[in-house]
Amino acid sequence: MDKSRAIINRIFENEKEKRLMGAAVLVLIGLCIFILAISPLVGGSPVIALNGEEDMKVECGSEFTDPGAKATVKDEDISDLVVTTSNVDTSKLGMYHVEYKLKYKKRKVSRQRNVEVVDHTGPVITLNGDAKVVVDNFEEYQESGASAVDACDGDVSKDIKITKEQTNDYTMKVHYEATDSHGNTGEADREVIIRDVTAPEITLNGDAEITIKEQEKYEDPGVTAVDDRDGDITANVVKSGYVDVYRADTYTETYTATDSSGNTSQVTRKVTVEKVEQNMGSSIYLTFDDGPSSDVTVRVLDTLKANGIKATFFICDYDEDKLPIIQRMIDEGHTIGIHGYSHDYSQIYTSKDAFMENINKLKNKLKEDTGYDAFVIRFPGGSSNTVSKKYCAGVMSQLVQTVTDDGMMYMDWNVSSGDAERNNRPANQIIANVTSGFKQNRNNVVLMHDTSAKQTSADALQSIITYGKNNGYSFYPISKDTIPVHHGVNN
Repeated sequence: MDKSRAIINRIFENEKEKRLMGAAVLVLIGLCIFILAISPLVGGSPVIALNGEEDMKVECGSEFTDPGAKATVKDEDISDLVVTTSNVDTSKLGMYHVEYKLKYKKRKVSRQRNVEVVDHTGPVITLNGDAKVVVDNFEEYQESGASAVDACDGDVSKDIKITKEQTNDYTMKVHYEATDSHGNTGEADREVIIRDVTAPEITLNGDAEITIKEQEKYEDPGVTAVDDRDGDITANVVKSGYVDVYRADTYTETYTATDSSGNTSQVTRKVTVEKVEQNMGSSIYLTFDDGPSSDVTVRVLDTLKANGIKATFFICDYDEDKLPIIQRMIDEGHTIGIHGYSHDYSQIYTSKDAFMENINKLKNKLKEDTGYDAFVIRFPGGSSNTVSKKYCAGVMSQLVQTVTDDGMMYMDWNVSSGDAERNNRPANQIIANVTSGFKQNRNNVVLMHDTSAKQTSADALQSIITYGKNNGYSFYPISKDTIPVHHGVNN
C-alpha cells in the first residue's frame, strides 16, 4: 500500500515540473517577441541637420541653390535617404519652404528651411551704342537710348529717365535712371566728348642751342609740357638723343609729348660739344675682354707682372674655380670692368632693362665674392654695334645715357688687335695691328681677348709691351679719372 502511494506521489511531482517548464518556455517566447518588437527603437533615432542657415534670403530673379541637409543615425551617414521637396519660386516675392523628410526603420523625421524671396536690386540698364561718344560739337550728338530689365518686373525700358549735364567745355554726361516697383533704382552713364585735335604745347627750359666744351659736364635743362585738357603732362615727356661730352660733335635732343587723345608734339635742342686741344701724354690702356680663363688669363697676368704693368679686364660670368684668378687681378692692382653676366646679344639687347639687369647681376656677384665695386663697363660689340637693332631699335642710344645716369663709365677702344676675328690669329698679325694703331699724345685703348681660344694674344703681349716702352708710351689701368674713349652710337 505504501509503495503504491509513493509511485502516485512521484507521478504528480513530474507533472508539476512539466507545468513549470512549459510556463518558463512561454515566458521566454514572449520576451523574444518583445525584443523583436522594440529593436527598431534600440538602434538609435535618425537626425537631420541643415547645411547652411535655417532662414535664407534670395534675390528675386536669381537662382536658388539649396544647401541641402545631412542625415545620420549614430555615426552612419544616411543622407541618401533624405527626400527633399521645395516650392521656392524666385520670380515672385514671398516666403517659401524647403522640406527634408526621412523614413528610417519605421521612424520618420523631417526638417524645414524657410526661404524668403526679396528684391533689393535695381533694374540693369544697357546702353544702346557706345558708352563714350566723340563728336565735333554737342549739337551733333544724337541720343541712341537704352534698355532696362528688372529681375522681378521684367522689361522696364519705358520707365527710363534721361538727363544731360555739361561738365566742362568739352564733356557732357548723359545719365540714365530706372526704378522698379519696389523702389530699387538702376543707373548708367554715357560720356559725350568733343573731339580733341589740339596737341600738347612743349616749352624748352633754357636755350634751343647750347655749346659746351669737351669733357665739360652737361645737364639737360629739360622741358615743360601742357595740354589743353590733360593739364601738365611734363612727367610723360619722352626724351631721345644723347650728348657725349667726350666726343666733339653736334647732338640733337628730341622731346616728345603725347596727350590722352593721342595728339603728339615734339621740340628739339641742339647741343654742340667743342673739341679741346690738350696734351694727354702718350698712354696705353691694355684691356682684355671675355675672360677669365684658367690658361690665357693666367699667362697674361704673368706677363703683366713681369713687366710691372697694370691693365683692365672686362670679365664675363665665372665659375668658382676662376675666383682665385679674379682675386689675383685685384691683388696685383689691375682694374676689373663688367662685360656682362651673359654675352648673348639676343638676350641682353632686347631692352634697356634686360641689359641693365645683365650688367648689375655680374657687378653684384663680383662685389659679393670679392668686395670689389666695379665702376666701368664695356658693351658687348661696343657702343657702336648695330647688331642690337635686330633685337631692339634704339636701345644703344638709351643705354649710353642710362649707364652714365647710373654713375658708371663705359669704355670703347681706339686700337683693335683683331684677335676677335678668329681664334688664335697669328701673333705677328696681332702685334702689327696693335702697334700700327698706336698714336702719340692720346689715350690708346687696346682691345684684346683672354679666353682659352686666344693663346696667340698671350703670345703677342710681350712684343706689344716692349714696343710701347721703346717708343715712349706709358701703361695704365683704367681709373675713374681716365678720359673715356667712346664710339659713335649707331642704334
